[in-house]
Amino acid sequence: MKINLQSKLKKYFGFDEFRPGQEAILRHLLGNQDTLAVLPTGGGKTLLYQMYGAVTHQRVIIVSPLISLMQDQVSRLQYLGSKRVVALTSALDFQEKSIILNHLSNYQFIYVSPEMLANDQVLRRIRSLNVGLFVIDEAHCISEWGPDFRPDYLKLGKVRQLLGKPLTLMMTATATKLVRRDIIDHLDFEDGDVQQIILPVNRPNIFLAAKILPNQQEKDQTLIDLVRQLHGAGIIYFSSKSKAEQAAVALTNQTDRRVMAYHGGMDNQRRFHIQQQFMDGNLDIVCATSAFGMGIDKDDIRFVIHYHLPANIQSYVQEIGRCGRDQQPGLAILLYEPNDRYLQMNLIDNTIPEAGLLRYLYRHPKAITDDDQFRVIQYYFDNDYSLDQAAAIFDRSRQRRITELGSMVQYIYHDGCRRDELLKYFDEKLSTEDRNQNFCCDNDVDFWNHWQDFNDKYLDQQDDASKSVSRSWHEVIDQLFLSKN
Repeated sequence: MKINLQSKLKKYFGFDEFRPGQEAILRHLLGNQDTLAVLPTGGGKTLLYQMYGAVTHQRVIIVSPLISLMQDQVSRLQYLGSKRVVALTSALDFQEKSIILNHLSNYQFIYVSPEMLANDQVLRRIRSLNVGLFVIDEAHCISEWGPDFRPDYLKLGKVRQLLGKPLTLMMTATATKLVRRDIIDHLDFEDGDVQQIILPVNRPNIFLAAKILPNQQEKDQTLIDLVRQLHGAGIIYFSSKSKAEQAAVALTNQTDRRVMAYHGGMDNQRRFHIQQQFMDGNLDIVCATSAFGMGIDKDDIRFVIHYHLPANIQSYVQEIGRCGRDQQPGLAILLYEPNDRYLQMNLIDNTIPEAGLLRYLYRHPKAITDDDQFRVIQYYFDNDYSLDQAAAIFDRSRQRRITELGSMVQYIYHDGCRRDELLKYFDEKLSTEDRNQNFCCDNDVDFWNHWQDFNDKYLDQQDDASKSVSRSWHEVIDQLFLSKN
């Protein structure tokens, strides 16, 4: 029997129309076809498994990378009326975790991290359930985090086998052909077994800009000047926890905006509180590390500023995709000072073990098990990878990260269309329609030739409150352009 998905969409979620790609993906899942879904940020990925569960009444296991993301999704499902939803996270104490595990069969939607699935007790309880859909959210993490950061992502193929190869949905907003291949391979699918719905990553409503600054002092002042001018909600990304905190204090003291820092060094309760304040509109700006952002679905974020250089283009596209989800114009500004590249190089050196340490740990395996920071090395040691094999994997990871960083720097210095440069990374090209819309980047001469007409037309369509927000960042765009010409 063919299901009327349009009526189900209206019934369960109150929407009249699907977003691009959603209905096709649901048809594949309802036809029992494993599916890889690459939808742009704000493309409505979470609705896919939520609606599948609502229509089929089957149990859904969602593998998710961040506690804050899981907590947000649990709250959203509960708001929609589902009481049978839970997140198994490290934030639970022993008693809470035991109660949930003992009553796990009562839940329809179960969120869990890859690390939690590596726990024998947790995996044993999940294996006892009838799993209708196995979801890998932010599936690009398999390729980008698995080899050298969070090795439990590499075990998801085995977990899927132990669960009896349930129907599987892999979801992400950014995945090159290589990353898509990695996802499919690591989950032990055969060629041709997976249906792929790949939508363009382009977000045409986000204006792209980058500003090169001579030193740290000028960058700090530029950030303050931007925040003074920009209205509406925003996120500022940092690679340093301490700098995120310092900037939040400086912006609070020197602007009239409500600003707080958010990073992985905070306890879970504190982070959740800050996230909820931001979502509820009680905070204007969050100064965040990359720990903040995945799954944040706040429609009215108007700008994203990167104070530090992102590690790669796919992370950058993910993070700027937090703004403009209401389809209204948003602004992405990247501030760059030449020494920023060395900060990212230091992060690479600190993340990927160097050859001498690897040799020592292979010769003294007890040291591996005594220190949690060596989880990646322990994964390869426990799975009988030789020293040479492990060293080769880490060397490839290092070279990949350096190459990706080079592409990010190239984007900053690019003097042509920035959107073209981003899309080229994903083997995509601008459509004629998008190219003619005259809202692109700070290198787009055609945009500036039509700027005033666009500005006046856009402002005419808005209410007074929205006009105030829009004028503020339109003025910033003017200044960014004038400073380059």
